[in-house]
Amino acid sequence: MIYVILGQTASGKTSTAIKLSRELQLPIISADAYQCFKMMQIGTDKPSREETKGLEYYFYDEYEPDKETSVYDFQKECRPIIEKYLNEGKDVLVVGGTFLYIKALLFNYVFTEENSKEKSKYQDWSLEAMQKELLKRSPDTFNEIDNKNPRRVIRALEQLDEGTSRKEILSLNNDKPLYPCTFLRIDTDKDEGNKFIDERVEKMFKEGFVEEVKKLLKVYPDNLHSFLSIGYQEMIAGLKEHQDLDSVKELIKVHTHQLAKKQRTFLRNQFKDVVSGDKEEIYQLIKNSVLSKERSRLLLAPKVLNFLENSSLLLAGLGGVGGEALLSLTRLGFNKIAIIDDDIVSPSNLNRQALYDYYDIGKKKAVVACEKIKRINPLIEVTTLDKRIVSYASLPEGRFDFIIDCVDDVNAKCLLYEKALKDQSYFVSAMGLGFHIDSTKVRRGKLSLAFDPLAKSFKDELKKRGHLDKDIAKIDIVYACDGRIKGKSNSKTIGSLATVPSSGGLAITSQVVDFLIERNK
Repeated sequence: MIYVILGQTASGKTSTAIKLSRELQLPIISADAYQCFKMMQIGTDKPSREETKGLEYYFYDEYEPDKETSVYDFQKECRPIIEKYLNEGKDVLVVGGTFLYIKALLFNYVFTEENSKEKSKYQDWSLEAMQKELLKRSPDTFNEIDNKNPRRVIRALEQLDEGTSRKEILSLNNDKPLYPCTFLRIDTDKDEGNKFIDERVEKMFKEGFVEEVKKLLKVYPDNLHSFLSIGYQEMIAGLKEHQDLDSVKELIKVHTHQLAKKQRTFLRNQFKDVVSGDKEEIYQLIKNSVLSKERSRLLLAPKVLNFLENSSLLLAGLGGVGGEALLSLTRLGFNKIAIIDDDIVSPSNLNRQALYDYYDIGKKKAVVACEKIKRINPLIEVTTLDKRIVSYASLPEGRFDFIIDCVDDVNAKCLLYEKALKDQSYFVSAMGLGFHIDSTKVRRGKLSLAFDPLAKSFKDELKKRGHLDKDIAKIDIVYACDGRIKGKSNSKTIGSLATVPSSGGLAITSQVVDFLIERNK
């Protein structure tokens, strides 16, 4: 799993990542456009070598300031690092305030071809002239990019010359992460955040920021890409124009406040399913999540666990079988789950459905289920659908890697199976486990082996819909191999012992694990 720590500047992202890295031996990738440069310690507020000693810390303090780096370089350098660790079964921390870098690293972020052989016709233009040209030709692009970065502006103008809009480029990108990711945001109140920023800038000047910039200018020209970072550009201009240092300091604060506002806006719009909290809450969430997987790592190979963590699961039917399956699949490590059920918890559910208790009576099962699995894993992404499956249109949109069918309605079972076929999802279905008393007689197998009334009706309906016998027979199922108890028509007879549906839910989980292991082979 990749834990991505987001937040505005000065929110405590880096210190949180370092604390987690040291305690849990987690590698860190720094998604910061400027902390990768040497000699730029104070102005970038990057951690010191002493703070990072003994840690695996990437894209940090490795390039000379005159090295030309880009988001593409970052992507090319850091994706292999992520893939190496995931293949080894290790979790990774990604932290930094350059959110474009995070998008490019973790998503299908496409770059257009750049003509590096010829000098751009805009190379000799002033930044102001290029900004005016871009604003005139594409106001949307002007507002979306970092329009104070000459390289970004030049590339945007070149793309317009090529007849390619930024919107078209972004349409090539996919908003689904390439890797198993959990996004967490350290929330900071606007006023409190600005206070932290001001304190940080004051600290920079006390620690010798002016001297740091002067030393850099003795070695390097003042127009380097690395000097576009807030703090350096104001200080360099201030030194050249002999400005009052207090004025420079205040300008740095203003520009950093503006950056923080832009970051807050970006975070609201660019990352889905973000878990938010204060610094301590984010630290605890990540720590507990990592530690909770220790036993799963002993059971599953690294590739299997990574696939599981990045897989989506649809579970339909939250009775005894579905409820137990949901709990155990959550504990196994699934992070993206959609659950569908239109029922309400009733007193009669409590004698055989382990997911519910007295205080859930009268509540929607889907709502209760979401609350229960969130207590197991607060970082899990859950979608609840309070509806009955009556047609294909009533199924949730999008593709799921796994579809678990725990409903008793034959039409719904067929619809779920057909969605699995269409989406090429792994499908497993629960047959009738009512009126059984021996939990040791619950079995995993193929639909050809089950002959209870629900299984028979399911087979017959699939045939009516045109499915072939040979395909129907291969459907993975969970079923009971003992006979149903007598007196099933008696209203005083319980549906089955509570252990039977629970065994069914556990058997479904075992079926999923077998599939995962077989897939890895």
